Amino acid sequence: MKELEHLKPLSSVKTNSGVKFLTQAAFPGNHCPMHTSLALSAQVKGMSTLVVGTSECGFYSRNVVSHVKSQEEALHWTYILDSTEVVFGCREGLIKAIKEMDKSGAKAIMIILTCVPELIGEDMEAIVHEVQPQVSARLAFVLMAHFKCNSYPSGYWKTLLAFEGLMKRGKVRADTINILGRSPKEKYSPMPELLIALEKRGFYLRMLAPKSDIEDFIISPDASLNIVLSPFMNPLAEMMWEKFQVPFISLHELYDVGEIGDIYEAVEKILKIRFNHEFDELREKANALQNKAKDLFQGKSYILTHIGAIMPLPLVLYLTKFKMEPKLLHMDEFYPDDKKWSKAIKNQGYNPRICHMVNYNADIEILEHINAEFSLGKLLKNSTSIPCVSHLEDLYGQVGYERTITLLSRMIEAYEKVNIQEIRRDNHGNS
Repeated sequence: MKELEHLKPLSSVKTNSGVKFLTQAAFPGNHCPMHTSLALSAQVKGMSTLVVGTSECGFYSRNVVSHVKSQEEALHWTYILDSTEVVFGCREGLIKAIKEMDKSGAKAIMIILTCVPELIGEDMEAIVHEVQPQVSARLAFVLMAHFKCNSYPSGYWKTLLAFEGLMKRGKVRADTINILGRSPKEKYSPMPELLIALEKRGFYLRMLAPKSDIEDFIISPDASLNIVLSPFMNPLAEMMWEKFQVPFISLHELYDVGEIGDIYEAVEKILKIRFNHEFDELREKANALQNKAKDLFQGKSYILTHIGAIMPLPLVLYLTKFKMEPKLLHMDEFYPDDKKWSKAIKNQGYNPRICHMVNYNADIEILEHINAEFSLGKLLKNSTSIPCVSHLEDLYGQVGYERTITLLSRMIEAYEKVNIQEIRRDNHGNS
């Protein structure tokens, strides 16, 4: 299709800048990563924030904080650059602001730099190195220039990665596991069966996510294992392995029944435990669905649209086991880890075009003309021309066999629903 010629094939994309918008009229005001960085930081108990930028950034930041249930003991300040600082930098004023926040009781401060400070090359690392010995508050900073990205997920993972500056090395606690990506006040996603099994064996599960306490992040290097449930957390887990030697296991990328079994065995080995038969029923159900899917979806083509915070490429790689052909992939973010998934997909013989879909009304006209048999992820405007496997964003927070069961059950349900409709149309036409 001519409308897709400006998009790059997956194998040609190495960074997020290679993911092009599907339509030229992209979207007015696509989320600035400062938004997600500030929203995440403000939801961590005890974390104060300092947004550094223009008056527009200051106004926007106040609007973000007003919609976030931040903690009362935290401070959320803005540092607005004047005309002189826009040219010559804001080092002296910024140091003064940090010290004022410290005197006002801030325990930890996430300093969020927006476009202009990064454009003028403000050396935030040097500023933090200089001022940290002079204040009690623990300092971290993150560069959140919108011009460097086309979407919002980097506001999450880069901010979490910046928590490195707050962490302290401690003696390893054999009974403590960090759960990266699940809130201690989680209401929407059921507790994964793996975590239930670990709790029954006496492990303390320290939840690290929005609504966690900043103190939990600070002492988190004392854990015996990091279990990762969210793509936003992978860079943080990788950093903690390199700097603090905390091993990690990433579960949100797995769908294949055999691979899930292997990773559960890896958990047993690291923690020196043995699971009994608590996963047998789930494994058998997932395996039956996987075998059924191999028969139903062999060779079927699909497009992948909006699936929330789920990483697209591990899902696409899993579907290559069914010989399913990806026609077009939407990606909110090309994560650092996506290079390995891209290579694995190419090795399976697939190289789909990838894009960033944000203008629903314009995008749908192109999507409906792609010759695909499925849409994984919702299509806007209630399109009926492509069968849609919707609500896949519900997979976020689910891991293990139950995640695979949810995915395949919804795919099979959508497929069978279309088949029933086609049979009824045929019968009606023949009557």
